[in-house]
Amino acid sequence: MFAELTTDSKFFYHNVLSIIMVFIWIYFGYKGYKLRNTKTLQSLSKWIIVFCIVQEILDFSNRIFLDPSYTFSIQRDLPFLQFCQVSFYFSLACIYLSRYKKNKLNQFLFDCSFLLGLSGAFQAIITPEFSDLNINNFIGVVCIQLQHSLIILNIIWLMCGYNYRLTFRGLCYTYLFINIIAPIALLINFILGTNSNGEIANYFYVNQLPPVDNFFLNFVSQYPSPDYILYIQPVFIIYFLILYLPFLVINKFK
Repeated sequence: MFAELTTDSKFFYHNVLSIIMVFIWIYFGYKGYKLRNTKTLQSLSKWIIVFCIVQEILDFSNRIFLDPSYTFSIQRDLPFLQFCQVSFYFSLACIYLSRYKKNKLNQFLFDCSFLLGLSGAFQAIITPEFSDLNINNFIGVVCIQLQHSLIILNIIWLMCGYNYRLTFRGLCYTYLFINIIAPIALLINFILGTNSNGEIANYFYVNQLPPVDNFFLNFVSQYPSPDYILYIQPVFIIYFLILYLPFLVINKFK
């Protein structure tokens, strides 16, 4: 559990857990729909939140204490400073607040979670990057998989259990939100500098693009930072509109 794994073993455990999570997504989607507007839904929501928090505690415990090969640093490991992490925590906050009342804040949290986390989580699950993230042992593999698959689980739970849908207003607010984040992230990364391994702070990927073969990112990969932040704007717009299109069609059909 704590010993360093081979690359093949990392992919094996990751793929097995990914297959299991597909069935869990389906189950919780069905369960959420059947339990809508019931006290059982609220109770299960509480346990989803608890499980997600325990997973985060285990992940940081592994990075700091349990994995001797992992170099924990403020340049790479601060929470809430990547889009997937924003989506993860926003989805948890939305589930928690929706147990009491649905309002505009909850809708914004859902919209951000959906737009910033859904496809990014799928990408991370389909093409995991263990070397860049310094994932070494079994716990690390489980935590990095759950960090992304739980985003999808939370979004499915919100859509099926609480009837959330992506809105065009939320799309606009999320686009504005990421452009407010970008200059702040550049400043944070500049202040933090590099860690003991020579790795630069790269929160929100404003200094370096993630090392994945992504159709959208390939359009701007030839531009240096921070120039690609400007060139990626139309990519964000197209990407967000594509994600919104199914909801637009459903609304028109209704």
